[in-house]
Amino acid sequence: AGSTATRTARSAQYRTSIPGAPGAAGARPGGAGRAEARASRARSRRWEARGGGSGTASALTPLSAPLCPQGSRQLQEKSLKISSTLYVGNLSFYTTEEQIQELFSKCGDVKRIVMGLDKIKKTPCGFCFVEYYTRADAEHAMRFINGTRLDDRIIRTDWDAGFKEGRQYGRGKTGGQVRDEYRTDYDVGRGGFGKIIQMQKANHQPAIY
Repeated sequence: AGSTATRTARSAQYRTSIPGAPGAAGARPGGAGRAEARASRARSRRWEARGGGSGTASALTPLSAPLCPQGSRQLQEKSLKISSTLYVGNLSFYTTEEQIQELFSKCGDVKRIVMGLDKIKKTPCGFCFVEYYTRADAEHAMRFINGTRLDDRIIRTDWDAGFKEGRQYGRGKTGGQVRDEYRTDYDVGRGGFGKIIQMQKANHQPAIY
């Protein structure tokens, strides 16, 4: 009887020394362990249903989703801080590159001017890009030319991250700038009424026989 009691005590001591063994210190009750396992499997199924196991996890991971937009914004801000290029808006369709050169060269040496064009007609559509050789000259233009008058129009200048091919074309449906699509006021320097408004009026005019 004495040896049996000794073996039982040793067995109990052995079990308590193995983490997770039944009766061990800190071991989870069987019911709680099974409940946690079921919850874990349920979480896995929900993740797989969202595409977690189909190679699209990187697109769905909340932490990775905003990295690209945030990185793009940071790159844009950095480019603007060192840029020597200006976007010039609210120009008349009839303002020439020579007029722009004459005005902006008063603030420094102009490297190049890229006229904004109607992507269909390839005619000026009211904006341009002015690039200086130095940032300092571009800053002078921002200070002294923004809000001045050219061809009886108040023009505006904004910092631009740098011209890239293709940006010289208007993004409106009719080829010009979006702002000139639905404009309801008559602007003689920008082609009269908005282009789509003009088209709508033309379609409603009675036929002339």
